[in-house]
Amino acid sequence: MANLTGMAYKFQVLKNDDIEKLTHHEKVALGHIVERIIENRRAEGKVDNYYLVINTDEPYADEVVEILKRHGHWG
Repeated sequence: MANLTGMAYKFQVLKNDDIEKLTHHEKVALGHIVERIIENRRAEGKVDNYYLVINTDEPYADEVVEILKRHGHWG
């Protein structure tokens, strides 16, 4: 597991396989929440972003952490 000391928890990630296990009602509710978040971001002038996600237990996670630190994207 990567050394996550100082990492800020800024994002929530939901795995699509986990979402597929939800009931129809839960998926609809989640969809409404996501739509509202997108509306709020756009109202604030923010663009739609796409993210790269890695699991912290991957053997290369510490290398990614170091890259993020070098570029000022840690914490």
